[in-house]
Amino acid sequence: MNSPQSLSLRQELSFENLSDVSLDISIVTYNSFKWLAKFFDSLASQRIPLKQIRLLVRDNGSTDGSIAWLQNFQQEQQHNYLEISVEAGANVGFGKGHNANLAKAQSPFFLVTNVDLEFEPDTLVELLIQACADGPDVAQWECRQKPYEHPKHYNPVNGDVLWCSSACALFRTEAMRKVGGYEPLLFMYGEDVELSYRLRDNGYRLRYVPKATVWHYTYEEAAQVKPMQFLGSTYANVLLRCRYGSRHQVIGGAIMYLGLLAVPQSFPGQRRGLLKNGLKLLRSAPVFLRTRRKSHQPFPFRLWDYEMPREGSFHAYPEKTGDEPKPLVSVLTRTTPGKTGRLAEAVASVAAQTYSNIQLVVVEDGGNTAQAFMDEVRGYGVLSEVTYLPLPKMGRCAAGNAALAAARGELLCFLDDDDLFYADHLEVLVDAWQKRPELGAVYSLAYQVRTEVISAEPWIYREIEHSLLYRQQFNRYVMWHHNYLPIQTVLFKRSLFEQYGGFDPDLENLEDWNLWVRYSLHHDFEMVHKVTSLYRVPAKAEMAVGRQKMLDDYYAKAQEKHAQLRADISPVEVLSAAQQLSRDIYVTLIPAKQVRKFILQVPSLRWLYHPLRKFAYYVRRVRNR
Repeated sequence: MNSPQSLSLRQELSFENLSDVSLDISIVTYNSFKWLAKFFDSLASQRIPLKQIRLLVRDNGSTDGSIAWLQNFQQEQQHNYLEISVEAGANVGFGKGHNANLAKAQSPFFLVTNVDLEFEPDTLVELLIQACADGPDVAQWECRQKPYEHPKHYNPVNGDVLWCSSACALFRTEAMRKVGGYEPLLFMYGEDVELSYRLRDNGYRLRYVPKATVWHYTYEEAAQVKPMQFLGSTYANVLLRCRYGSRHQVIGGAIMYLGLLAVPQSFPGQRRGLLKNGLKLLRSAPVFLRTRRKSHQPFPFRLWDYEMPREGSFHAYPEKTGDEPKPLVSVLTRTTPGKTGRLAEAVASVAAQTYSNIQLVVVEDGGNTAQAFMDEVRGYGVLSEVTYLPLPKMGRCAAGNAALAAARGELLCFLDDDDLFYADHLEVLVDAWQKRPELGAVYSLAYQVRTEVISAEPWIYREIEHSLLYRQQFNRYVMWHHNYLPIQTVLFKRSLFEQYGGFDPDLENLEDWNLWVRYSLHHDFEMVHKVTSLYRVPAKAEMAVGRQKMLDDYYAKAQEKHAQLRADISPVEVLSAAQQLSRDIYVTLIPAKQVRKFILQVPSLRWLYHPLRKFAYYVRRVRNR
């Protein structure tokens, strides 16, 4: 788990500390002519001096003019870089091409990158700052991709991840050489997962660096099916199971592959390609089975995927022009004494945000045990403002209201000390709100994480299961029936607090539901379909049942409060509310009108019309007694 010390170390490093760090950039091209100019223009715009960069280019038999363009670029730009090496040869595949460049590497860090992408100005600086801050046990750092982020889960506190995409990733050169580079038997696709697994099998850690961003134009449209990717990734998945999977996973992979031959084709030639790769599997699988993993590290397989996917993979980040206003966002955190460890994780997830204009407000209910930690947080230099309010014991609602009163942001968001943001949480929600600033609030999806707490202080725990329970589009009538918004998922305007107040002090639980109900009386919310946060629930069933009973007891109290509220609603809206509630709440309810219409359309059932009407009348009369 992460610690405040590791965060502060990262912030002590700066651009100036990188002046002596050289970087080798490995590029493999294949008919990449249309991407080259924009790629190298974005590279030239990096804040790191080009004289610290060695370019190692391998062309895999292009026929579109890529080689001539690269050779001309080498001639014209050689004096601007530490070195430019351009080599042309046969198409040996992605991994072998980068292995050829690795043999020429001289710098401590080795960046593997596609050319169908563009760097943001701080991409390389962010990567190198993180790499220089990390210890020698970290071997790889992955960039965030836009407009579509790679959908896999990562640790929101320290960025640890089980595998890294090689679309743009930085390696520790020594570690990459130690494990032998990319697997030569994988021509394209899956070689990045295999190398990541091999690095971890040899004791290394991998990191995701969301603040290091590239615009990767890999999809022409969301969820596009690409034949080469489909064939290459399914082939690689079976082989990776042979090396890193259990016996059941190896057998399961073979069965899954055979099953693809029976399903409808997604593109012409799919079965032919699968059969061709099947013959290759028969030759390559024994090699992977003879070189089985050595460690007990987790190497997950999820059907054709690997790490747990984070839902919302095709939520598109908007193009930035550089002059968009960034409203101040106040993140409001409630904590209590003796919970500094989990508070440190929550704060770390705020410090890791890709959104930059943040006020952090931490209210400690019942003491000032977090004072030293919060003083350190102020020194990070990442957050725009840090406010710490130690209070005598006043309760959850009073602590929340103190945080609301101290907030200066135009937009507010809660983050209790046992919840976490993914790095893009605020960026995604602010983008959504800026598209529709008339909204009272926007919210995203969140994982519920069953968590076994081993120690409260120091904060040690084990995550058992991630679940996505709520995908409810905004419906105020459903909201009035039950809460479907985990508290940390909602970004709302401060003006709502100023107009309608904060938490009701009579509610020590479900106080957030009551808040959303009051705010939704007159203001619309909007859902963003992407997981951007997580919240914890007890792993043990008896604890979960006790927690649920407490919430159920407070449900009646909250409804008593809601009974005092009034909404201006028309008869038509009442009917609409009833229809929406019946659709969204009840599983088997069928409207009487629909049953009647069905009976009248089927001649053999028409004799049921009058008996059923009498029965329905009887049921309604019994219910109304």
